[in-house]
Amino acid sequence: MCSYANESLIISVIISLNQNHQINYTKEEKSFDSIRSLKLTNFRSHESLSFLLSGKPLTIVGQNAVGKTNILEAISLLSPGRGLRNSNLNDLSNTKNMNGWGVKAKIISNNETIDISTGMREGSTGREVKINEKKVSGSSHLPKFFSLYWLTPSMDQIFLESPSYRRRFIDRLCSIYKHNHISHIRQYEKLMRERNQFLKSNIQDEKWLDKIEYQMARESIPIAINRIDLVEELSKLLDCSVDSVWPKASLKINGLVENLISLWNPEKAEKEVSTILRRNRRKDFLSKRTNEGIHRSDLEVFEKNKNIAAYKSSTGEQKGLLLSIIITHLELVSNKTSRYPVLLLDEVVAHLDEVRRASLFKKIFDSGAQVIMTGTDLTLFDEFKNILDIFILNMGKLKEV
Repeated sequence: MCSYANESLIISVIISLNQNHQINYTKEEKSFDSIRSLKLTNFRSHESLSFLLSGKPLTIVGQNAVGKTNILEAISLLSPGRGLRNSNLNDLSNTKNMNGWGVKAKIISNNETIDISTGMREGSTGREVKINEKKVSGSSHLPKFFSLYWLTPSMDQIFLESPSYRRRFIDRLCSIYKHNHISHIRQYEKLMRERNQFLKSNIQDEKWLDKIEYQMARESIPIAINRIDLVEELSKLLDCSVDSVWPKASLKINGLVENLISLWNPEKAEKEVSTILRRNRRKDFLSKRTNEGIHRSDLEVFEKNKNIAAYKSSTGEQKGLLLSIIITHLELVSNKTSRYPVLLLDEVVAHLDEVRRASLFKKIFDSGAQVIMTGTDLTLFDEFKNILDIFILNMGKLKEV
């Protein structure tokens, strides 16, 4: 009986997609960030690779180790940071030519065409970023022009890893529409390193420590507020979902500063954070680190229907929880910014059963967002080839199906 029900769901999803897919690209009230051309130069396994994109969802299919994920990694560098692998930027050059690397894209954002390029020259210490051929001071400017994020197999263990993994995850989700979020984090971390180094030196300068702790507390507040807002808004959308195919995620951000803000106003919370840092100086000196602060917060995720923490859930449920959060975040960003970001899904489809795969494609096409996927099995995408751009990657060459 369940088998027939599942088959019925899959068939209805395919019919719905084939009949209604044009609707998704004519939403008047929102725009869709999309990549329309991409060029890789001397990047990883690709000496030179370029192709055009329609703006629709697409998948890159090929055998393992042909460079599919390398293409997604190149795209991910159109955002702040070190990309979806978090790699050393000096390691991205093609092994046959260590003279640097480059990524260039023509994108559509807010209904405008923009050229974005980034790369590193041989011997340079950081990557160069250009918007419409003009240099900008760092990758932190990129989210103002283009939004994207990703889900990769390495993230499957996020609920079992240390809190730092989940903090990075939630902070990246925040940064998609809170463009100053990463700047606050970087400034806080810089101040914390200075404080730690000062405590290690055992120099007695109370006024200097007071000043730096005040600045740390001040930077903590917007970080905490952004995290709280994201979790609350995501939770509302997740609660509204009636799709029984996916486990229902419940989110909570747990940390010193976030908890203080939930009790008091931001001004009082800021003073309390500064007081706690001052009180902890001796303990922090002995442990050689800052023991309390915004850098110790954790994202807690539960399977709501079963009231089970995500880390206690099965592997399949953990993947389902993570994917449901990622897809729901698409809708949240569009609600906040009237723009849909680009989403990269690396080898995600292969790990889903037929029912969840059909549901995922329906969510993707209903959103109208440009979702770029990879996979090794072309047959997994055959049912959707009329509404999905498919490229085959082989021997460093891309061919559209």
